[in-house]
Amino acid sequence: MKRSTSSPKSNLVLCLLTFLFLEICLLIISSALENRVLVFIVLFASGWLFWTFVEYSIHRFLMHELILPGKKDELFHHHHHHQNPGDLRVRWFHRLFLGISGIGVFWLAIYLNTTFTLLAGFFIGFLLYNLLHYLLHRPIGKYILPNVQRAHILHHTRYPRCGYSFSTILWDWLFDTLPPNDAKVTAQMKKNYFNQFIKVSNQM
Repeated sequence: MKRSTSSPKSNLVLCLLTFLFLEICLLIISSALENRVLVFIVLFASGWLFWTFVEYSIHRFLMHELILPGKKDELFHHHHHHQNPGDLRVRWFHRLFLGISGIGVFWLAIYLNTTFTLLAGFFIGFLLYNLLHYLLHRPIGKYILPNVQRAHILHHTRYPRCGYSFSTILWDWLFDTLPPNDAKVTAQMKKNYFNQFIKVSNQM
């Protein structure tokens, strides 16, 4: 898709229409399936896809392109996060609580095997986002999601209007907000990006 030069609101409408088309297609497929396992998988995937779009949209349209007036940084602390990539506001006990909740929600979805599965996929997507964002800010992230981490490092350094996703590069690819293919992640970029992690490691 060609990189858009339209207004943020026009871009948001385009993104929403694309997402709705994909989501409706998945829901039509799930309603046509007779195998309950396949229905579960498609509904769960639809919920997860829903979350990844929300994740992308909030990051792009509320934290960067700023479709709403006012100072969003007071709400999201996103400017602080860009200046201090390793200083994440979500702590281990938050992730532990979400992890336990996610296990419960997943098993409930298996037990019910209804449209609740869609909600479960969304919630698990949110849970994974919290874990993945943490991992993207650690050197180990290159072994788990190398393409997403590359885009995220470039987002924090040279290309703040690219690389909005945390869980997948699908939406960045679809809406042409991936960093340029020839963009290099330099040693200095890594040093700045992992600086907080290196400080903490040296103090241990």
